[in-house]
Amino acid sequence: MNPSRFLIVAAILPGAFLSAQEKDPGCCGNNNAGPVFRDAATNKSLSAHGAARENPIAGLRSAQPPEEAMNSKAYKPESIIARSEVIHRGKLATLVPKRAVLHLPADLRGSVGLPEGVQLISWAEFFKMNRNWIRTLEVTRAQAEGEIALSEETVESFKESRHLIVATYQTGPISVMPLKEEPEISKISKP
Repeated sequence: MNPSRFLIVAAILPGAFLSAQEKDPGCCGNNNAGPVFRDAATNKSLSAHGAARENPIAGLRSAQPPEEAMNSKAYKPESIIARSEVIHRGKLATLVPKRAVLHLPADLRGSVGLPEGVQLISWAEFFKMNRNWIRTLEVTRAQAEGEIALSEETVESFKESRHLIVATYQTGPISVMPLKEEPEISKISKP
């Protein structure tokens, strides 16, 4: 397009480019024809406005804990040694969760416990160095939680094994809880 055409249109329609407020001062919610001037906020007006509001924290309950919490004993977590089994060989030892050792033959009973002067290392390192007398059994999460029992063949194979057997889940040692018993229907009282 030719730019001179725009100049012609602008010259013909001079009122076309006026804003709506310039054309009609009462439009757009502005009833005054001129600009509106207001006083600037002063410290006195701001503090008076803030004092009129209610303190929201004053409406909250007191900071006293409930009565049950006041009478309960403080939680004291057990040490990691108390929650673990220690397997050692020579001067090296590792921690596995309690109930992770599924089978401990009589001739390896001296390998469980915490003797003096051993160095703790990770399970992966310890297992790598002691594969000749430790075996792992990969269990499912349901088996670890006690919802599904280990197979009878697996449990029977423990009796013949001369290795220490540790339960693992995704290659890390895990506790295997006792099998949860389903409640019998006759024991449940019906309303």
